[in-house]
Amino acid sequence: MTAAAAMATAGALLLSGCSTGGTDAGGGGENYDIGVVVLDLQDPDLALMTEAMEATAQEEGVTLAISDSKKDVASELTQIEDLITRQVDAIILQPLDGEASQNAAKRVIDAGIPLFILSTEFAEGADIAYESYIGVDDTLAGQMQAEYLNETMPEGGDIVFAAGIYGASWTDRRKSGFEEKINDNFNVVAEFQAKGSRDEAKRNMEDTLQRFGAGEIVAVVANNDEMAIGAASAIRDAGRTSEFTAVVGVDGTPAAVSAIEAGDMTATVRQDSEGQGSEAVRVVHSFLEGEAVEDRYTLPFTLITEENLADFK
Repeated sequence: MTAAAAMATAGALLLSGCSTGGTDAGGGGENYDIGVVVLDLQDPDLALMTEAMEATAQEEGVTLAISDSKKDVASELTQIEDLITRQVDAIILQPLDGEASQNAAKRVIDAGIPLFILSTEFAEGADIAYESYIGVDDTLAGQMQAEYLNETMPEGGDIVFAAGIYGASWTDRRKSGFEEKINDNFNVVAEFQAKGSRDEAKRNMEDTLQRFGAGEIVAVVANNDEMAIGAASAIRDAGRTSEFTAVVGVDGTPAAVSAIEAGDMTATVRQDSEGQGSEAVRVVHSFLEGEAVEDRYTLPFTLITEENLADFK
């Protein structure tokens, strides 16, 4: 029985890919415990991000404790407090809300734990003394969506806008970027909040289609791919695909690439979620090893359309 228990313990350590303390897997340096709080592990894009983080943690010889706030600010705070109690060496936070999530961030800083921000940001003007931000400039994603419509639909038209979560930086910045660049001959005739959900976007789009007749709407712009896919599904089920010149998302998920190939979507603005996750782990590890890190690491976006689809399949 003792031998069996020892084998089981060894197997669990191998599966985790991390040592339990002392030195790292490569035998050089200290093994650090890094807490991570992401806003929704059910999101396919964030699932890719955390998978990349776990793989990089194995390479770096550090231990990750990943938790999911499930788009709930109270849960986000509870998870942060748990990580503080565990006395982790650093915390990576993906803020859910630009304003409300500042409370959780301040708890980390007050506890003397280095804080790093991943992918989403706080509201403009927030005074949060985190060590580094690793992610993207979401304003650019909205601008790229607008520029895509301006180029492909110079005649303009009435469009639907699918917002994510009002107050979340990724929503507010993508929306403001779109509004900054979209031509005056486009008019948003319907806007709904679908919280990044495919199902919620589909239900909202079904309601919108009932309010607008054939040919009255020419495009859908969504803050993420899941909502774009949901809206496209409603359009397809209603037999109205031919009415829409563009259905555009953000993230560049495999599902979105497949939707573009199938003709349900026309474009997405891809962010390198895996790259963000990997870079975050490397930056935090470097910091804990006493190395200098930058205040900000910003990865680029890429527009995916039918023309370059083969490069991302």
